[in-house]
Amino acid sequence: MNTPQWIFMTPPINGILSDEIASILRKTTGEHLIGERIGMLPLAENGIILLKIKDNIEGALLWMKTDQRTARVLGFGIHPELQGKGLGSKCWNIFTEEIIRQGMKNITLEVRKSNEKAINFYRRRGLIAKGWIEDYYLNEKGVLMELSLI
Repeated sequence: MNTPQWIFMTPPINGILSDEIASILRKTTGEHLIGERIGMLPLAENGIILLKIKDNIEGALLWMKTDQRTARVLGFGIHPELQGKGLGSKCWNIFTEEIIRQGMKNITLEVRKSNEKAINFYRRRGLIAKGWIEDYYLNEKGVLMELSLI
C-alpha cells in the first residue's frame, strides 16, 4: 500500500471533491449522499479529514460543532478494501486530537442499528450507546452514541 496522506480541510470545498467524499461515504455507510449535500454541511474548521492514497480519496471523516464543547461526527468511512489495516483508527485519533486542540470535550454521532462493525469500532474507542433515533434512517433505527473525553 502506498503511503497514506491525511489532509485537513475547512469548507467551502469544490464540487468534484464533494462528489468524491459523497462516493466514499455511500460505499461505507449506506447513506444516499450526493456531493451537493456534502458541500452544504455546516462543517467546523478542519471539519473534513481526508485519507488520500496516490491521487484517490479513500476515506473521510466529516464533523461539526454542535456547541463549544461538542463535536458531532456527520460521516466517517474508509474504503471497504482498506478496512482492517488501522486506517480508521488513525483517522479517529487525528480527529480526537483536533477537537481537543479546539477545546472540545464531547463527541456525538449516529450510526445505523444494522452497522454492527461501526458500532463495535466506536465502542472500542469508548463511545456509549445512549438511545435510539426513530426515523433517522430510511426503514431503520439509528443508534445515538456519545463520548466524553474528560
